Amino acid sequence: MNIHVVGAGISGLAFARAMTLRGQSVQVHEAAPQLQSIGGGLIIPPNSARILERLGVADVLDTHGLALRDMQIIDAGGRVLYHRDQREVARTHGRGLYAISRTALHRALAASLPDDTVHTGRRLLGLTQDAHQVAVTFTDGTRVNAGLLVDAEGRVSRARDLLMPEARLVSTGQIAYRGLTSIDPLPEFRDSFVEFWGRGHRFTFFRIAPGVTYWHAPIQTAPGQTRRKTDLLREYRDFPDQVIELIAHTQEDHIHPVELSDIDPLPHWHRGRAVLIGDAAHATTPNLGQGAAQALQDADALAQALCSGLPLSLALPAYQRAREGSANSMVQQSRHLGQIGQLRGPARLLRNAALKLSPELARQRIETFYDG
Repeated sequence: MNIHVVGAGISGLAFARAMTLRGQSVQVHEAAPQLQSIGGGLIIPPNSARILERLGVADVLDTHGLALRDMQIIDAGGRVLYHRDQREVARTHGRGLYAISRTALHRALAASLPDDTVHTGRRLLGLTQDAHQVAVTFTDGTRVNAGLLVDAEGRVSRARDLLMPEARLVSTGQIAYRGLTSIDPLPEFRDSFVEFWGRGHRFTFFRIAPGVTYWHAPIQTAPGQTRRKTDLLREYRDFPDQVIELIAHTQEDHIHPVELSDIDPLPHWHRGRAVLIGDAAHATTPNLGQGAAQALQDADALAQALCSGLPLSLALPAYQRAREGSANSMVQQSRHLGQIGQLRGPARLLRNAALKLSPELARQRIETFYDG
């Protein structure tokens, strides 16, 4: 089958790798002038680690990632609300959490592909399809005819807009400020995934390499309004010194705002000879650390369906059935967890008390998808 992928992010490259391992050739088209990652840090939970093993690139976790010791959720006063030893997670799910830079994972996936698989500088312009093929045009003038077009463009997707104009991103009303700093956290947090919950604010951080710490700070913000580093320091002035230190030691140009949005469940992930994977199909907020994980699972599941011997008209629905329950549930649970983490007033105090008294409920929510 003549397969073309639009988007050379994690889902697009992982799908190309999965098909290559099955002896199938895939062409990937990327809008950016050169292959690059958006940067920042990723959490790799057990479900995505298993896909990386299947793709033959799991060694990137040991060469460029960090195995985390534990997960901690702490209130702004410093009281631990939730703690989970990752050795216990590994005994239950095969692996614990890893932290890695998005760039390192992206490069490992790209390096696993044959030469001339990825073509850069090709921004999607338009597409039309009939019963036999999808005719695709790019802004550089390139035209291709695909037996199958895979949309891996991410949450903001030109292909999805053309294929399914009814799809709509749902804003959370939050902007996440993402930073990279060259200092390590305090020793008690150095090998941890840490999230501080305060009055209407959260702050997450973890190391992605020795001397490199990634942090994430979602803030309820009016549309179009962004904050500078000094504003963030003021926003988090009531948080522990560790939070202030990480922000203060981050260069202004290493702080990037990202509007948080997700997508309500789509009735169809495919239309004709085109199919969506990753955030194009089920864009999510980052509250569960499952965005990249679910994208990797999509890539693997789509490759399995396409190589199952089923005709395309049955393989694409089979792929959606295999993935939509987990992916859509993840989007909803991540949205809900984000709302819980931003609570204020008496609701915040009740949340903290419930989390402290019933850690098993939090564990079940966080680890729901680890065996996926």
